[in-house]
Amino acid sequence: MDVAPPSFGRQLNDQLPRIQNAVQDQIAFLGDVRDYLKERVALEKQYGSSLQAIVKKATERRIKREQIMSVGAEPSKAWSGSSSTLDAAWSRILSEADEEATDHTNLAESIQNQVCEVLKAAERKKEATRKKHVEFSTKLLSERDKVYHDKMKAKQRYDDACSAVESTRVKQGQAKDERHLEKAAKSMDNHTNEMLSSKNAYIISLQVANEAKHRFYQVDLPSLGDDFQASFQIKLVSLWSLTTFKLVSIFNKIAALNQTYLDAQQSHNTQTLAASATIDTVTDQRLFVEFNFRPFVEPQDFVFEPCPIWHDTSDFALSSPEPKTLLQNRLVEARAKVEELEPSIEAKRNEILGLEKLREAYAHNETLGDPDEIVDNLLESVRQTITMETQFTALQKEIEVLEDALGDDQGCQQPHRFKTASFVTPTPCHLCKSSIWGLAKQGVTCKACSIHAHVKCGPKVPADCPGTAPQRNGRSRLSMGTGAGSTFTSGAAAVPTSPNPGEQQLGRASTVVRKTSNADAGLGRSATTSAPRKSSVPRRNIPPRESVTKAKMLYGHEASTPFEVSAAESTLVTVITPDDGSGWIKVETEDGRQGLVPATYVEIIPTESRSAGAPQIPPRMKRGLTAKVLYDWAAQAPDEHSISVGETVTLTENGENYGEGWYEINKAGKKGIIPSNYVEIL
Repeated sequence: MDVAPPSFGRQLNDQLPRIQNAVQDQIAFLGDVRDYLKERVALEKQYGSSLQAIVKKATERRIKREQIMSVGAEPSKAWSGSSSTLDAAWSRILSEADEEATDHTNLAESIQNQVCEVLKAAERKKEATRKKHVEFSTKLLSERDKVYHDKMKAKQRYDDACSAVESTRVKQGQAKDERHLEKAAKSMDNHTNEMLSSKNAYIISLQVANEAKHRFYQVDLPSLGDDFQASFQIKLVSLWSLTTFKLVSIFNKIAALNQTYLDAQQSHNTQTLAASATIDTVTDQRLFVEFNFRPFVEPQDFVFEPCPIWHDTSDFALSSPEPKTLLQNRLVEARAKVEELEPSIEAKRNEILGLEKLREAYAHNETLGDPDEIVDNLLESVRQTITMETQFTALQKEIEVLEDALGDDQGCQQPHRFKTASFVTPTPCHLCKSSIWGLAKQGVTCKACSIHAHVKCGPKVPADCPGTAPQRNGRSRLSMGTGAGSTFTSGAAAVPTSPNPGEQQLGRASTVVRKTSNADAGLGRSATTSAPRKSSVPRRNIPPRESVTKAKMLYGHEASTPFEVSAAESTLVTVITPDDGSGWIKVETEDGRQGLVPATYVEIIPTESRSAGAPQIPPRMKRGLTAKVLYDWAAQAPDEHSISVGETVTLTENGENYGEGWYEINKAGKKGIIPSNYVEIL
């Protein structure tokens, strides 16, 4: 029964610096071997007597580095003297070299050109690759700390908002006349909404910080550890293992040169080959793990901390319409970003799959190409994938938190496509109804539904654009591998062992295409998440329609300023802003251009009025809750009611439980339904 190879990521938790140092020592060892061979070239010219001295020097270096090469510079327990197979083989090779000292004569040129230069290039490439991955691990840690810092800033903003509410409450209690009371009440409402929004942002930042922590310690950190480790048997031809493989190749090359040029050295060459064959990367790595194992406990999750002066809970603030709408819009934005990231991550995973196949071919036959270059490209793709997957994981968690908080009341999920715009005439804001006017005071406009809003009001406008298709509420087909219920795919445990125990390769492709059991851990490139929750979709997604005024151009107009628009005679235009007394109106032409035209140049086309049926005698109904209308709504179906801002409506008995984002009301003696997020229960 084959014993599973070690995994630095799973067995040496949170010891990335030690692993990096161990890999650096492995690469530095290439320099030791190259120094030995350089000096051997010089000594070959001076024949065997000088070779004995340099072998002795290399032996001393081996003894000095024996512990570092076997168990690292800082083992967790006392070193018992056990040497790695690489160190043992190296010791044996040096012993053979000492015996061969008198026989090596004319190998200087061959060794210099075919061994030393190759080893120098390999050392330089491997060190450059190691530095890139070390820099990336530092960047990953900084990004995690940035998420922590964002959480702290969100907490501070929440505390400041709570303080502002408390200060406003004190001022409200000190107000004496009605005018000051009204002003204080309005200020109290504004500060309360700001506090609730800050709270929501803080809760989200908590969840995102926890998710970043989980991913860092459960996915990225183990993955980086395995990247630095690598071996053929876990299909990760990377930094540590590739260094060893290069040394094996060099030793074999030396032996081949000796066999070719000095028949007398046949016995010594046989011993060198035998020493190279005893090198077992898995055995050496298992020895390193044994002497560097340390207990590890993951840091605890972040928890909600209420403001010291404001008694609060970790529940989302959904009682007020504005914070709820902000959350609904944030859900829309998160889903849109997930849809953007999904194909990019999938493409990167396919790229990794292709590079793994190419690397596998190069590793077995270096004449096909340079495996170092392929591994460098592969690790770069892995770093990019980790970055995108980290963003994807945070967005998935944000969507999950928002869906849990909002439940069925997610709004229409038809986001407005707001674009920045300037208004040369006063234009009412769709949300606050105040005017937007002036080139310096820009607003936003949604061309799909022709509504306008202040820049600060845009995020608060409900996502009910009639010109946008309802956003999908499904789960991503990608799996990231975060959270308590996740499983992680390990390159160390998920890939079958090669028939040749000395050769295994980088199985990162396997982490992209299949799921594994909970026992697996490691790279986690496609660790699977638990089954998605069933999301409720509103019964309908019909947004409110604003009335559209059409007009006909009586005369042709040629624009003379950037604020005007050219329009030919008899063409139809849409009136965006009526004449405010200046003699100009803002219109949109049939090809989508907007601008001013003289008011006297157009003729308004009257809209057809719909005939209403005879009034019916309202039946007697039980009265339910009352609600205040927050936004205008025009009925889009026979079973709906139209409502206006400021109107008070009466819900039917259990009308608030109609379900799927709708309330049932009594109006004009008739039952009908309205969107639940357009009213506020009194």
